[in-house]
Amino acid sequence: MESIGNLFWIVQPLLLALVLFAAAARIRQTVLCYACIIAASFCLTFAAAEIHFASPNVKSAPGVIHSYDSVYMKSGEATHIYEKDSHTLDPVLGYGPNPNARKVASRSVKGDEIIYDVLYSRDEEGRRITPDRGDKADTAVLLFGCSFTVGEGLSDQETFAWQIGERLGEKFQAFNFGFHGYGSHHMLGLIESGRLDALVKRYKHVYAVYLTISDHPERSFGHRPFHRGPRYVLENGAVKYVGMFTHTLDSLFAHSQTYAQLRPAYYQRFASDRAFDIHVAVVTKSMQELAARYNAHALTVVYPDFTRIEPILRAHGVHTLSLTDVMPDFGSAPGKYVLKAGVDGHANALANTRIAEALSEYILQHHATGERQ
Repeated sequence: MESIGNLFWIVQPLLLALVLFAAAARIRQTVLCYACIIAASFCLTFAAAEIHFASPNVKSAPGVIHSYDSVYMKSGEATHIYEKDSHTLDPVLGYGPNPNARKVASRSVKGDEIIYDVLYSRDEEGRRITPDRGDKADTAVLLFGCSFTVGEGLSDQETFAWQIGERLGEKFQAFNFGFHGYGSHHMLGLIESGRLDALVKRYKHVYAVYLTISDHPERSFGHRPFHRGPRYVLENGAVKYVGMFTHTLDSLFAHSQTYAQLRPAYYQRFASDRAFDIHVAVVTKSMQELAARYNAHALTVVYPDFTRIEPILRAHGVHTLSLTDVMPDFGSAPGKYVLKAGVDGHANALANTRIAEALSEYILQHHATGERQ
């Protein structure tokens, strides 16, 4: 299907160029003739760019793909397959977990190499499971974020959400609200929707934690194609909800190699600063809302690939926790904390253990002193 789509973006502009050149030859008005020639030349240039970017010398090597051939589907342990039927549309967040998908198989391969083959266990609300403390817990720990928070490629017990629940003990109930592809805008959308109200009111104390990585500003800005979600903009310095991301151009040019090459270049040149500012503003408002609505101690955990955001968040009054101290060799040993160096940069089990250690220590210290805000 992809090859057919790529061929479409080569053949279509070539045919259009021929039509425009033919029209130019028949039109007697100089202005219209030149307009047709210019448009035809653009179509030829676009087709040439498509051929160039689609050539084997330019295209990158085959990347990681999700495979349906999981051992958990074969054994019958899984009821759903990631990327196939474990997601559903959501009127507030754009998309989210399918509540019926309680056991989800996820298998990732590159060529003949299996990167991971795991089972995601979810609760009745679609959240990745954590230790269930039942009525013993009087403190809720709300964990927001993306696939790093979900625990992409990891077993249930290897996620930092699970490990935090284990480390904190029976008085703390951890809830994993992270989901694949989410950003800070999904967190704010969830908070403003009021969906957390019924859950949070059952607990005496609340901690709210958001893990941010360097990829999140692009998501908050809507640069990531097909990542549906609530759209926030900055208006006179304030965060304003303006509807949902539509990604019309991304859908229209989904198979265009030229568009795929120019899109990130445009973002880096013209939009990255705005995206960063929006992300900071959305994170800040989320932390403020969590504190105001639920009297929560709201904290943003900063992954080592995104250290530049921490002083800016602190300047905005946001509580932050940097992970550089628990991953001091993150830059010098890039393969130590990822699933597969050069292939899959998601946090591995070791990274999640370090996150759980740092975050558990932080929460226990603040809980002991009675500090909430």
